[in-house]
Amino acid sequence: MVSFLNPIFLLGILGASIPIIIHLINKKKAVSYKFAAIDFLLETNKRISIKFKIRQLILLILRACLLMFLALSLAKPFITNSGGGAEEKNIPTSSVIIIDDSFSMQYSDRQESFFSSAKMAAKRIIDALKKEDEAAVITCSSPTFLVLPELEDDKKHLLNFVDQTQPGFTPTHIAPALDAAVEILSTARTAVKRIFLLTDMTRSGWDPQWFKSGHEKLRRTVSRVHILDVSEAKPLKNIALTDVEPQLTPMEKNTEVHIKVTIANFSPAPVKDLPVHVFLNGKKSTQGFFHIETNTSETKEFFLTAEKGKDHYGWVEIPGDNLSVDNKRYFTINASQTINVLLIDGDPKTNIYESETFYLEKALNPGREHLSSINSSLCSIHEINTITFADFNIVFLCNVETLPQEKIQELEKFVQEGGAVIFTLGNKIDPEYYNNALGALLPHRLHTTRTFSSASPLSGEQPLHLKVTESVHPVLRILSEAQINMLSLAKFYRVFYVDPTPLGNCKTICSFSNDTPALIERQVGRGKSVLFTASIDRDWTDFPVKSFFLPVMQQLCRYVTGSMSEEIPKEILVKHAWQYPCPYDMNVIEITNPEGTKTIIPPQFVDNEKYFVYKETQAPGIYAVTVNETLHPQFPAYFPVNVDATESNLAKIDQNEIRACMGGTQLSITTSRLEKESHVLLGEATKTLWGQLLLLTFCILFIESFISRK
Repeated sequence: MVSFLNPIFLLGILGASIPIIIHLINKKKAVSYKFAAIDFLLETNKRISIKFKIRQLILLILRACLLMFLALSLAKPFITNSGGGAEEKNIPTSSVIIIDDSFSMQYSDRQESFFSSAKMAAKRIIDALKKEDEAAVITCSSPTFLVLPELEDDKKHLLNFVDQTQPGFTPTHIAPALDAAVEILSTARTAVKRIFLLTDMTRSGWDPQWFKSGHEKLRRTVSRVHILDVSEAKPLKNIALTDVEPQLTPMEKNTEVHIKVTIANFSPAPVKDLPVHVFLNGKKSTQGFFHIETNTSETKEFFLTAEKGKDHYGWVEIPGDNLSVDNKRYFTINASQTINVLLIDGDPKTNIYESETFYLEKALNPGREHLSSINSSLCSIHEINTITFADFNIVFLCNVETLPQEKIQELEKFVQEGGAVIFTLGNKIDPEYYNNALGALLPHRLHTTRTFSSASPLSGEQPLHLKVTESVHPVLRILSEAQINMLSLAKFYRVFYVDPTPLGNCKTICSFSNDTPALIERQVGRGKSVLFTASIDRDWTDFPVKSFFLPVMQQLCRYVTGSMSEEIPKEILVKHAWQYPCPYDMNVIEITNPEGTKTIIPPQFVDNEKYFVYKETQAPGIYAVTVNETLHPQFPAYFPVNVDATESNLAKIDQNEIRACMGGTQLSITTSRLEKESHVLLGEATKTLWGQLLLLTFCILFIESFISRK
């Protein structure tokens, strides 16, 4: 079927009559003059006259065709081949229009972005629907759709929805969008069901795994899938910030920050002298230059100095290009206050390696080359009366036999007001004394010790080892998967058993292999009490010499003091949830997004733990956390949200791959550019003809010029 974009220019075909009229007007009958001398030329003149008439006739045809083809070219004809057949033109149809609103659709190599082109195409598809047709519009912004729209015939409502749609900051999710479209069309009563997908065809958005089963649903439910490539099948180039990773090195007064910046060059040409600027707290701090080969990435380190004891925010930025969304990446620095810890050694030894607190002290502050934000102070039981617990955040009682009564009362008050006490046991512990004197703080009553032997591999008295509970406690979440699997390597030859009935609001952080509690926490007033049912030195276990001992002890200190900023991921991706442990006495917090909108967040339970969960991470940027409109020491002041860098790779999926994924589904793919006056074709395969007609017009003009000069 041949159609025209500008049919008014077909009137120009009438201009083909102009050469004919001119030819007829100029055609005169020759006057004959008979004389004898000319007779011998008559035969030659007849041959010349025939050639002249043929030449004139050819020029007449060429000139008529010249005007006719020029008119046809200006009318812009094209051939349409409707894949749906005549039935789609004669009966009502149901359509779902999918608009790709991922951040790659903000790419622009001209005045308007791909997303603007997609919206324009969606509007023209809606305008072209007949009165009895129905349609729905959805986007690819989320992998899950909570509420699916219904098919409707109200064009005004559909157009308003398209107008209100804005490009997002998430990757493309083609498969869930197709899933949703199939579900919507499954309720349609019409025989012809179509899906229109308006996208830039970037490969990252297509999930081949889904099509292994999904193509059957498409084939059974959908009459035809029409894909419009708004990028016109052009190769796209992009330079993107793909990763920004801050690393902290605490110093005496400040914190040295190492910013590892990775930039990828997704383009066919190398990049030289690309300027990179690093900002801290809104001010440019440093800069550098990158040289990146084609289709590769490069990582460099930048060094900053941040004030210790404060939280900071920043970002890394590169110059704008066709896709500016991924040219800026945010980070935060949680340079938390120093945690002051008191270690009371109940069993000091002349050989310091045998002292109760030797390994614990080294774990909390390993040394100058690995400075920690945890500052430990050591004292013996004989020095206890000179110590004020309120000067510390945590008190460790390490195999302490007894405490003066006034210090016990001071310790209880210290914990009630927000401090933390951690009990570690040993051979000097009398269960009866601890239960009576420290029962107000202990998570469980102590029962008795149990010794395990490793003399025989067949013995039932094999050493115990650690294991995590069903839900991983925040203290252990800092461990990698490999480290969690290595917990079983720690051997325990003697442990304390406790009564099964807790003395308060208690939770088991981790257990032994025989399911007896190993590390237990209890909420006491505003503070916490923790009981470790073994020794913290090597008398009963080899736990202190394992690689995971250091991170567990440090994270335990951060947890009981509410300084868990290290547990927060270095960045959160757009539309991913931010969550943070809820302190005992906290009811709400406020989150302020980059646009300045504040949201009040109450706590909720996640895996039986109270957390603050914030899900409104719709845009990249810095989000601020406050309590009663002020910063709170138990929360990071900021957290960063960034785009998913997988979408920055704009490599395209091949049309043949899509056809293979679709299986037997009827499919058409359009890649032509949408001009302002263009016709949006409802899934019809098109072939434009005006280019060929213009070329033919120029050829005719050239031939006519050549013949007319002869």
